[in-house]
Order: sequence, then C-alpha cells, then structure tokens
Amino acid sequence: MTIQRLLDELNPEQYQAATTTAQNTLVLAGAGCGKTKTIVARAAYLISQGVPPEQIQIMTFTRRAASEIVTRVEQYLGIQAQGLHASTFHTFCLSILRRYAKAFDLGQFNVIDRDDQVLMFRLLRGKDKQHELPKAAQLLDLYSYTRNTQTKFSEALAKHLPDMVELKEPIIAVMKAYESQKRERAYLDYDDILEYVAKYLNQSEALVDQVLYRCRYLLVDEMQDTNPLQWSLLKPFIGKAHLFCVGDDAQSIYGFRGADFQNIHAFQQRVPDAQILTLARNYRSTQEILDISNWLLKISPLDYQKELQAYRGKGLAPQLHTLANEFEEANWIAQDLKKRHKKGSAWQDHMILVRSGFAGRQIESALVAADIPYQFIGGVKLLESAHVKDVLSMLRIVANHKDELAWMRFLTLWNGVGDVGASRLASEFLQFDTLEDCLTRLKKFSKVPAIAIAAFQQLLQIQHLVSKSLEVALTALQEQLEHNYRNQDWSRRQRDFELVKQLAERHMNVAAFIEEYVLEPISHSEVEREKDKDVVTLITIHSAKGTERQVCYVANASVGQFPHARSQGDFDEVEEERRVLYVALTRAQNELIITRQNLFTWVKDQLDPLGRVVTGYFLSDLPSGLCHETLHRRGDQRQKVWSFEREDGIEKPKIGIDWD
Repeated sequence: MTIQRLLDELNPEQYQAATTTAQNTLVLAGAGCGKTKTIVARAAYLISQGVPPEQIQIMTFTRRAASEIVTRVEQYLGIQAQGLHASTFHTFCLSILRRYAKAFDLGQFNVIDRDDQVLMFRLLRGKDKQHELPKAAQLLDLYSYTRNTQTKFSEALAKHLPDMVELKEPIIAVMKAYESQKRERAYLDYDDILEYVAKYLNQSEALVDQVLYRCRYLLVDEMQDTNPLQWSLLKPFIGKAHLFCVGDDAQSIYGFRGADFQNIHAFQQRVPDAQILTLARNYRSTQEILDISNWLLKISPLDYQKELQAYRGKGLAPQLHTLANEFEEANWIAQDLKKRHKKGSAWQDHMILVRSGFAGRQIESALVAADIPYQFIGGVKLLESAHVKDVLSMLRIVANHKDELAWMRFLTLWNGVGDVGASRLASEFLQFDTLEDCLTRLKKFSKVPAIAIAAFQQLLQIQHLVSKSLEVALTALQEQLEHNYRNQDWSRRQRDFELVKQLAERHMNVAAFIEEYVLEPISHSEVEREKDKDVVTLITIHSAKGTERQVCYVANASVGQFPHARSQGDFDEVEEERRVLYVALTRAQNELIITRQNLFTWVKDQLDPLGRVVTGYFLSDLPSGLCHETLHRRGDQRQKVWSFEREDGIEKPKIGIDWD
C-alpha cells in the first residue's frame, strides 16, 4: 500500500483534514464518519511530506487506539513510519517524567493505581474517630475530580458530596495526609503524572523546547473527552507545535470524571487561528438509524449543528419494544437473539448496550439460561482483578521492597492478618535497606508460611524472567488464594493467570511490566481476542465508543434511565445523558433495537434556574415515523375453574376468631 492509495480512499472532507497546512486544526468528526482513518491519513501524509515520524506524537485515550493507529500507518508506509509515537496521555507524560527526571526534581518513584489509593484513603480515614467521613472510594473520586477539573475544593465538594460540606476541614485533613504519605513513600498516582508535566510545562519554556524536539506535531484523538488538566497539558504547545485535534462534542460522556466538552466548543476562542473542519458522512449506519440519532440531538437546547448522512443509504427502521419489567425485557432479548441465530445470523454480529455492569445482570442471567455464548466488556480490567493483583503484589515488592501498599496487600492475604497488623509491619519494612532484611523480619512473623518467604528469595534471582516470576509467585500463593476465593468462581479466576503470563512474555524485567499495566490496565478481551470468537457482546455504553455491530440492542431506555434519575433537574448532567444515549444509538450498522421497561413512557420537562429546558425523558415525544413501536402485553393468565360441589353431610365450618 502507498500514501497515494490512502489519500485516494478519503472523501473530500477527510482529504481536506488530512492534508491541511494550518498550524492548528480541530476536526469535528461525527459518529462513524472515519475519525480514525483521518488521523491515520494525517500522520501518513505528514511523514510522506518529509516530517520525521519521531517528531509526531499521537495522543489517545486507550492503548488499543494507539496501537491501531500506528499499525495502520505502517501498513501504508512500511519502514518509512518507523519511530512514530502513539500513546495515552498518561504514558506520554510518564515518558517525559522519566526522560527529564532532573527537571521535575523527582528521584525514583512508583506509580500507584486506584486500589492502592483506596487503601491509603481507607487507612487514613480510619484514624479520624470523631467524624463519619465519606467512604474511601468517595474521598478518592472527589480528590481526583478536583484535580482533573482544576476547580476549587469547596466547589467540587458541594457538587459531589453536598451532604458532607460541614465536614470540609476533616476531609481536607485526610487528603493532605494522603499527599504527605505519597511524598514520603515516593508514590505518584495517575493525576500526579499529568499534573507534574502540565504545570512544569506551563512554567518552563526550556522544558517545552526540549519536549518539542520529539513532538513538533501533536495529533489528539477523542478531544471531547479531555479534561481541564489535560487541556493545560496541551496549552504550552499552542503556537509552537502543530496541533491537530479530532473529536465529537456529541460523544462527550465522561463529565463524571472531569471531561469538559468545552475543550471542543471553546476551541476557536482558545486557539484563535484554528481551522475548524467537519466530517458528517457516516459509513457505519443506515439513514434510518442516523435519523433517530440526529433527532435526539436536534431537540436538545444545545446547538450541536450535527446532521449525519449515511453513505450506505436507506435500510430498516429502528424498533422500539416496551415490556413490563426487566425480567420480560431480558427474556425477550434472549429469545430474539435465538430466533436470529436459528435463521443463520452469527452471534458475533449482535451487541447489547447497557448503562452499567449491574444493569446488565438480568440480561446476563437470561443469556446463560438460553445457552447463548457472550462476552461482557466494561467490568474490571484483567490486571485490576483482585486475585491478579494479589499475585502481582509479590512482584511489586521484589521490584521495590519499600512499596508499602504492596506489602499491605501481600500480608492481608494470610489468615489472621488485618489492616492494622499489616500496616504496622509494612511500616517497619520501610526502615530496612534490603529485601533480605525484610524477609529476616518476616520469618519471625508466624502467619506468613515459609513457602512464600522462600519464593521471595527465588524471585530476587529471576527478575529478568517475568513469566517465570509469575509462576513462582502463583505457586507460593495458590493454596491461600484458592481458600480466599473459594466462593468467588476460583476456576474462572485461575484461567486469568494464563492471560497474564501471555502479557508477561513481552517484557524483559518485572518493574517495566508492572509499571506499564498499572498505568494502562488491559481488558480480558484484549488478550483473548474475543472478537474472533462467535459470541454476543454485552457491553457498557461508556466502553462502547469505537465499537459497532450489525445488530445492536439498547437495553432499558426507560423513564428514569435516559436521563438517569440522579441527573434530573441538572441541565449539564441531563445533556451529558443525552450524549450517552446518542453514543449507544450510533453503534448499530444495520438494525437498531431499543427496549424499555414499564408501560409509563412520558415525563414532563422542567426549567432550571436559568430558564433552560431540562428534559425529563428523551423518548417522551419520539415521532412515530422514526421507528416501529411494539407494546408487549402479558397474556391473559386466567385460572381454570374446576367443577366441585360440597359433599352432603359435611358441617359448614365456622369462619372467624374463636372468642371463647
């Protein structure tokens, strides 16, 4: 393949974007309009025009997206594309921290993940005996949201935990203790990685110039999902690097973690010389599917200025099925899938979109009962799974014997060891110079078996053999893990370790393996390549961006779900809910099937304090011409009347209380 062939495959709008000479460009790419292809073409075109590939940095939100873009550019350019960089924001920033460590005044540090953070907050929260503080996970969410949105803490607290405003000072005390403990232990969390780089870049022209040697061209994917902290990361490059951002304001659905779609809406105000281009020709869906999606945006008080047109033309009208409850809905979906499969459709051509893993449980039960093979996407990532992290705790300790959180996780695996005892012992280990010293102390701690201590000594010798290290750790922990997870599907959990070993084989040392997958956890399906198997995909909408199937079911599009009840009355949150539904609807290629529960299908809109209309239920006034609607009524279940007469001679019994 050649660059000319790639350019010939583009439509006029894509070609204009890929070959633009503007220094700063924002491409508004509608769902299914070839966003990734345009980014691939842009990178390939720059290289073909003489830009060294190592000076191009592509920023994505997932490892998979980064890998796909580089692979596709290489397919067209071959060795000419060697050196092209594509990574997530966090990996990009981590590479800067590692490469220019002296500029940040950082020594050796360890990256901690969400579970580590929750554990730290839990221990620190527990020290405050006077107040009923929010749960550790809530504290972490509030802390991270405040940093990512760059807002004042009091504003974030009032928004996320309004009932806890009076506890502002003790909450701040816990968070300050968390930050102090991070500094003492040389930990960096996900937000630190971004904020260190963003703030130093905004203060140091010299550092910006150093980074520019490696990224004179910045290509940013999914711009609508960036948050204020990530925008501050891009800001120092405006006017110095070439900025090419691609996104869709109608697919901005991560506001709960700080994403700000104003990064798209206000792009031209922030970058005055920016060129704004639009991609509106959809290659995924038929026009009928796009019509209902376009309608959803058109009735919004926000002006999305989006009218997608189907390259494929007309097809089947979407279906809307109203059922009595979640049980009937799940059963109907399962039976409809079976009918389609009997007629020759492959399972893998079907996808069911749900709000959350919890929301999909009833459908999962129905699929299992109907013996329908499926995969679930959107739950816990492979290396975020508790049993996997238990084994990795041993590898983390070998990589850094002062990793207090890893010691905490390892020690609390064993019977009779709680948080307090583990924390006390882990604090002792921080004073020791070597792992051997820690193991000498550990031998006096009778609750950890000798086989585990011996495994540590063996792991010290084989750190360069990552897959072998995993085997040694798993063997040492096998019996205890089987006991700990005896009622939690241990046989399935065991299979996960084979997938982890596959990942481990790609790495030359334990520390690099741990850091890569702590920063960017990988899903089971990414390792197993489930897309190659004939299974139905059950997926959360927030995990579904970029996916598509011939037939898509959008489940439980009911009153109280779109928008969700917790968003009622809040204009911005309701509009984000609209975008969530829009993402779900635009996954379908040939057939879109919407199901909802409860026969109550209309809700009155509200006005917010600014006089803006806050929609009560998105499908309340759905025009009948946009879909075929079916109301499923339960069949008459009349009892059969049996003929039976009272026997002669039987005394009529007394009915009522015996009053003595």
